Amino acid sequence: MREVIIFLFLFLAVFTLILFVFNGRFIYAQIKYSVLGAPPNFSENQIIDKFKKSEKDEISRIPQRLMIPALGVDAPIVLTENSEESVLQSALEKGVAFWPGSVSLEEKGTMVILGHSSAYPWYKGEYGSIFSLLNKLEENDEIFVFSAEKKYVYRVIGKEINLPENLNIEKQEKEPILYLLSCWPVKTNWKRIAVKAVSIDKN
Repeated sequence: MREVIIFLFLFLAVFTLILFVFNGRFIYAQIKYSVLGAPPNFSENQIIDKFKKSEKDEISRIPQRLMIPALGVDAPIVLTENSEESVLQSALEKGVAFWPGSVSLEEKGTMVILGHSSAYPWYKGEYGSIFSLLNKLEENDEIFVFSAEKKYVYRVIGKEINLPENLNIEKQEKEPILYLLSCWPVKTNWKRIAVKAVSIDKN
């Protein structure tokens, strides 16, 4: 009996250690959010100042930066040439990825932005867990997308966690819709989390 208890204790200790090693970023983000709550919202001046420092793009409707005040998310949006896995992974090392075929800002249609929910400790880049708190977003939370000249505001209207083949990413041309998409749960490609938001700008 004693040997069984010792074995179980060692097994749990090793399992816990492995869990923290491979999911440290995600666990830290979730615990920090649970203990401290949402980070302080960006003030308008902070957002504009940061926006002014970004590189200017000749095409004003190309998205350049994503900010989610409720989650403290601030990341460059990286345009991708195609949807090949190697291309997307390279883009995700530099920020969040703009899915090829998405509409530009001020266009009616669907825009999809991808981000990592978690990463191994040795992951290159600082955006390995940029979307680790997507599940915390609630209806009416705001998402900001910046071009070189303007801030665009989207309001969350829903979220879904489902198998990739069952995920409902609405392709439409009636209004500007934004989806934030990531793998879920952490360290798996099993499911996806998709947060849906609509533009509240008067275009």
